[in-house]
Amino acid sequence: MTDSPRQPHPVRAKPKPIHVLLGAGALAGMVAIAWARMGALGLPSVPSTLNLHAAGLEHLNAFAAVDQCVRFESQHGESGPSQQCIPGNTQRAVSAYRQVKNGDFDAGLEALRDALRNEPTNLALANVYRITVFELQRDFLREARKQGDLTPQFPHNLADEPIRFFREMCQEHGTRETKLSLALAWVDKMLLFPALEIKAPSSVESVDILTDILENDPYYVPALFARGLNHLHRPARLVWPKAAETPIDAAAQDIAKCVAIGRKVGAGSARLQATLAIALGDSYVKAGRLGVARSWWQIAQNLCGDDDLQQSIRRRYGWSDGEVLDRLEEELDRARAELDRPMTDLAMMWN
Repeated sequence: MTDSPRQPHPVRAKPKPIHVLLGAGALAGMVAIAWARMGALGLPSVPSTLNLHAAGLEHLNAFAAVDQCVRFESQHGESGPSQQCIPGNTQRAVSAYRQVKNGDFDAGLEALRDALRNEPTNLALANVYRITVFELQRDFLREARKQGDLTPQFPHNLADEPIRFFREMCQEHGTRETKLSLALAWVDKMLLFPALEIKAPSSVESVDILTDILENDPYYVPALFARGLNHLHRPARLVWPKAAETPIDAAAQDIAKCVAIGRKVGAGSARLQATLAIALGDSYVKAGRLGVARSWWQIAQNLCGDDDLQQSIRRRYGWSDGEVLDRLEEELDRARAELDRPMTDLAMMWN
């Protein structure tokens, strides 16, 4: 008699270490608690029919792919992923971006503008053009200051850009995306020239454009967040143009609506959600509601564990009630001065 064949033992998955399971469970629990607390903090209501298009959040993955391909190509040449992942118009933008980085500014910038004329609602391309101009202007000003030039004048290919181009785009198309880019271009000017006589009117111009967008698209998150940040970054202890017309909680109103919309449609990375929560906490400081501000900072802490965000939140936890407004103003000053990663870079929405 032959032995019957042995039945194979079932393969059992190797159990995960208990600390891994606990860590994942704790993270999921913290995020769930964060979302629950959002609802308890009086977020504004949003329509049940609100969709990703109305919120301006429907193409985040596509914009992330375009942004990644353009920037990757500029550093790695033809070996990058562009042949597989982006269409022809964006491929032309890749080549244009590389021209700029190689010093052919005139041809490269004009090619970027042409790519954007072909896709006027493509926020990723608009962002690439605007930030590229910003970086060239920033570098020009840095070099001029090193040379002791106290009144530097931009060369012809940077003068009045990108405001001139986006004004032209608004006249030809007038979409919410082109208007948003124009509004952000005014903020870029404010970052590059922080003197009050430039900063104040630039901020007012930006807010007027953003308000015009929101009159037709009241749930358009990019414009809401940009207008909220404009209000947040206005100095608390200075008389500001149109201050009498602006409620003390104007920033909180706009950013709270962004958070409510994000919660409704389920869009945006954990980092974006945490960034919004920090900004909302900061806005409540400006509105004099410190307890609510700290609650939003705690929500942000639970939403995303990135080191820079965690450090930013820990700094805020260290502020006493008597100094919190002044310390926040210092924190916001530092954010505006970070010209290597300008706060107007829309890549934070899709990365």
